[in-house]
Amino acid sequence: MWLQSLRMTSSRAGWGLYYPANPADPSVNAPTLLARTTDGARTWADVTPAAARPLLATPNAGEVLDAVDADRAYLAVTGAARENATAAGTTVLFGTADGGRTWTESARLRAPGTVSLLTFASAEDGWLVLDEGAAMGRNAVRMYRTTDGGRHWSLTAATPPLTSATGGGIPALCDKTGVAFATPAAGWLTSVCTVGLQGELLVSRDGGVTWAPQPLPLPAGICGDAGCTLTGPQFTGGTGFLTAGVAAGTPSLLTTRNLGLSWTVLPLPAHAGWYPRITFFGPAEGVLVSAGSQGSLGDVFYTTSNGGQTWWPVPQGVHFTQLGAAVDFVSPRAGFAWIQGGDATGGSAPGMYETTNSGRTWKAFAPKLSG
Repeated sequence: MWLQSLRMTSSRAGWGLYYPANPADPSVNAPTLLARTTDGARTWADVTPAAARPLLATPNAGEVLDAVDADRAYLAVTGAARENATAAGTTVLFGTADGGRTWTESARLRAPGTVSLLTFASAEDGWLVLDEGAAMGRNAVRMYRTTDGGRHWSLTAATPPLTSATGGGIPALCDKTGVAFATPAAGWLTSVCTVGLQGELLVSRDGGVTWAPQPLPLPAGICGDAGCTLTGPQFTGGTGFLTAGVAAGTPSLLTTRNLGLSWTVLPLPAHAGWYPRITFFGPAEGVLVSAGSQGSLGDVFYTTSNGGQTWWPVPQGVHFTQLGAAVDFVSPRAGFAWIQGGDATGGSAPGMYETTNSGRTWKAFAPKLSG
């Protein structure tokens, strides 16, 4: 199996979008499918909802996975036979609470755009973003909300047309990259901009109906001409964390304890790289994966046990091959590394790696699709 994305929810259980054949082979036209593991990513079972397969098989399908835990996950799929992003497609959300044995299916949403972002703040409250395409620094999107666990969706916000003077909608400027809701009311939308930090982070306090720029205590001009990349925010135990990566400068980690009403900047290691990936597993414990080359030994991983006030280096004990590896930690010590299917070289499916000591040593193995 060639993984497109991986979401391990524990050291044993996880979900992954995968290709059943090599996506780099021009003779192969394999749709993206869904698999689940319960033995630490060694073996996988296909759990793709039957009703999702025809949508996934369309030429320009889009899919987003939101894995909550070992049993509960959501898969949103847009089936579109044409490349025109503004043409209406069919989007359906599939949800499971029993590890993919059975799935519920939402009412079919017929609307322009392809699903790009998905998040749930609770078992009932969720948000779905359809991307209508990006060009010349503009990215039009439509946001939908559910209050019944994804069975029904209603339009809650959209990018106003160029001729609109209505405020509160989702600005067209900047490429939308992430959405997160800490409560059914408080949510954030991240973007990548070339116009500075002003449009990088938007906040909503009314469930996604209106959006406004989120003030951050970062220096003016920190993004320069290349822009910033914001990751998060992620909330755990009432504490929120936001990472600001900078193309030509020092990245920043920000934290909040009042749902983003105020933010505090925390120091990062000198060798964190421009775009570090930081994951917290509670208000105190977290792991930082630097943006440095995975092909060289050094202080690639860092851990914290005091909420990011201090970071301790973990020298990497092995370097990964091919174009590098994506790293997915599930606890301060347990993590997985994997090669994206589209980056795999050769005809064989790429292997995976597992660490149980924060990245100091790794064990290689070959994941298998059962059945």
